[in-house]
Amino acid sequence: MLLRRTLIALLLAVPLSLYASELLDRIAATVNSQVILQSDWDEEVRFETFVSGRKPEDVTAEQRKAALDRLIDQSLLQQMRTELKPAGADVVKKEIDELKREQLRERPGQSWETTLSRYQLTNKIVEDHVAAELEQFQMVDSRFRPSIQISTAEIERYYREQIVPNLPGSDPLALNDAAPKIKEILIQEKINQLLNSWLETLRSQAQIQLPSGDHSSDLQPSAQGTR
Repeated sequence: MLLRRTLIALLLAVPLSLYASELLDRIAATVNSQVILQSDWDEEVRFETFVSGRKPEDVTAEQRKAALDRLIDQSLLQQMRTELKPAGADVVKKEIDELKREQLRERPGQSWETTLSRYQLTNKIVEDHVAAELEQFQMVDSRFRPSIQISTAEIERYYREQIVPNLPGSDPLALNDAAPKIKEILIQEKINQLLNSWLETLRSQAQIQLPSGDHSSDLQPSAQGTR
């Protein structure tokens, strides 16, 4: 009896808002037993909406579904990752500084803190998302880049078909000058193709459950390399 009264007292001591939030934070999906919570999903939606420059109130059901799709792909990649060093603090800071410049340029007169508050984000949330994306990019890049070969003919064709038609006559760009950037563009395109194929394979082998009533077959792999 004393134990029961003690448990009741402990429950009453927990802030009601905290207890309610724990009850409401249901499972949005499981990926090979790895849980994605509703709060993870909501945060991904807010972060992606923030980065893309959309208004929070304009988020569509399709965009929310795409956000869950990305979280499932990220979970699959996390489960496959090998021993990799975390993204360095200086690299993360550089990416966040660039993100700040972009966001403030698109929203003149608004402070960074005000913009984050509008999307219910914090500096810590942004830092965690940027660091996770950098680590994921590192894993994908190290897996696929070594096997990719770009021929001279591919570079010349891209230059002829994609660069030359858009060049102003007064500012020509020589093939030799454009070649390094063209090569990297083609490498990234092939990495994305290989990544999508790999994700399709991982999904076909994975146990994905959506307690919300959706079906895993409705969720298509998204390209992670260029996000």
